[in-house]
Amino acid sequence: MALMRRELPSGTIRMKPRRRGLRAHPLSSAILATLAILVAYQLLGSAVFWAQLRLDDLRYGYPRSCQVDGYAGFGEANGLPTHFIALNLRRQVMIYAIAGSDPSHVLTIKGPYLFGDHAAYAPVRLRLVDVTGDGYPDLVLDVDHQHVVYVDEPRPGTFRPLLPRERSAAMRVLGTRP
Repeated sequence: MALMRRELPSGTIRMKPRRRGLRAHPLSSAILATLAILVAYQLLGSAVFWAQLRLDDLRYGYPRSCQVDGYAGFGEANGLPTHFIALNLRRQVMIYAIAGSDPSHVLTIKGPYLFGDHAAYAPVRLRLVDVTGDGYPDLVLDVDHQHVVYVDEPRPGTFRPLLPRERSAAMRVLGTRP
């Protein structure tokens, strides 16, 4: 410890320890460490969200889309399957079914409107599964942790929403709970 010499007006010499900068309260360093951890957590969370967004951009594109081909009894007279395209267009899910025999005939299905933070970036997935057990594959839309089922109506060549009486069979096939 260094001492500092100081002469008083009376001629007396007084020695006192020299101060080495400012000393902080022990609680202030704990508060500073907590703030640093919170900032690091926020930065890490933002980086993970950004990386997930870029991965989804590579996998699904933007706007988020999914395409699947299948035989659904919707204009496949020449043996070509129907082409299904699902898009998340700024939170509104749209499904397009292009008939295999006549590409100029397109069926448009307006899907659910998505709510919540970053819903415009939610990926959409399509599957063709026979949910009702009628022998025709039904269209299952997976978006934002939800299953939306459109039942194939082969005679009129359209899809309709799932009826309440068909819900229990759909849950068994899809493996979900009510």
